[in-house]
Amino acid sequence: MESLDTFLYDGRMGRIGRFYCPPWHPRFSDSGPIHGYVIVFPRTSVTITHDGQLPIIGNPNVVMFYNQGQRYTRGLLSEKGDICDWFGFAPQLVIEALRPVDPYVDDRWERPFTFSHGPSTSRLYLQQRLLVEALSQQTRPDLFFVEEKMLAILQEAIQARYGRERPLPHKSTTTQKSHRDLVAEAKMILSTRFAEALSLELLAQLLYTSPYHLCRVFRQQTGQTIHDYLNQLRLHASLELVAASDGSLTDLSLALGFASHSHFSAAFRRAFGVPPSQLRPKSATTLLPKMSKILTV
Repeated sequence: MESLDTFLYDGRMGRIGRFYCPPWHPRFSDSGPIHGYVIVFPRTSVTITHDGQLPIIGNPNVVMFYNQGQRYTRGLLSEKGDICDWFGFAPQLVIEALRPVDPYVDDRWERPFTFSHGPSTSRLYLQQRLLVEALSQQTRPDLFFVEEKMLAILQEAIQARYGRERPLPHKSTTTQKSHRDLVAEAKMILSTRFAEALSLELLAQLLYTSPYHLCRVFRQQTGQTIHDYLNQLRLHASLELVAASDGSLTDLSLALGFASHSHFSAAFRRAFGVPPSQLRPKSATTLLPKMSKILTV
């Protein structure tokens, strides 16, 4: 039987894919149990009935949650069938994302989701659509961007389901120091290895922590995502390199760790207001002094 899934990303932290099942497909009503721990963003309207539960109307205003092995049936509402985007996560990441709002989640590792669906906010829906489309168009995705966005989408989907995250207890002095130390060590690694093809999972392994914890603490301590911090390092390093050489911008962008020339050029323009081509040796004479003044203000 043909696969109904298109895989866009497959890593140790999880998977991202698209699902399309036309109304006439023999597996439309029952496409089998879910593999993994998955959140699904419907793009058309269908009814979804988890075993032993009432039917849910799945549409773009809803996020569906599935535990490993969840059985369900599907009912037709849209003539387009069932079109959706989905994100699968390693179980430990789901547990960590649920802990702040569900203190008993560690008692049921096999079935962390106790609910079948929740609301999809406009911001959340846009975030996941942008990530899916970016993966659809790129053959070499930026691992940090993909992995951090995956975790942000998981966290926001859970928080939307619970209303908001419960306030965390006041952190002890020891905890605050450990968080500061973790971020400092992360910055040290990023500062010396920013041109490498690092991933969030690898960075977390080097720091003996989990990707979810690392992302959360880094943002709390710095106000930035790790991906933004890493990109800033790469872009600042690129200024001198771009202005000092007439070599290929494609080679330069890949050497700095960017996924592609187009990704580098777009990020460069957003950061500095001009494309990198305008800072090549022949055209940089007047631009660099002006930019230096702006960057040092």
